[in-house]
Amino acid sequence: MTDSLPLAGRGRRLVATLIDLTVVPVASLLIMLVSGVFESAEAYAGNQIYIRGFLLGVTGYLIVNGWLLHARGQTLGKAVMGIMIVSNGTSEQAPLWKLVIIRALFFPVLYLVVVFPLTLIAVIDQVFIFGKQRRCLHDLVCGTSVVYLR
Repeated sequence: MTDSLPLAGRGRRLVATLIDLTVVPVASLLIMLVSGVFESAEAYAGNQIYIRGFLLGVTGYLIVNGWLLHARGQTLGKAVMGIMIVSNGTSEQAPLWKLVIIRALFFPVLYLVVVFPLTLIAVIDQVFIFGKQRRCLHDLVCGTSVVYLR
């Protein structure tokens, strides 16, 4: 628990993640259509499809959530659910570099679950929320917690 704000419940976090998992792919799809990133046959050759897909996911995540993360420590889903990301053990908004660099890299992995080893990363990341601290693996790596805003 933080010094003044209660930890967000697992249900709120799940709904926030589901909102983000709905909105971010739409943004990524629009980016894909506008940029033509997958229009050539070479885009599907070898591992390029995974690299491009991952980068497209990160870009979509940052377009949808970048300003919210910077201004309020929230993704769109977290804003809708009234929760925010803070530095662990405080009520202070987590530093932007932790929110963008580390957390933004975990999020697109959820879309790559069709690749078996990456499925394990996404599952392991989310399973950690069932611990007493209610922190996913990416929260532990970042030193962040998600709290409920009153």
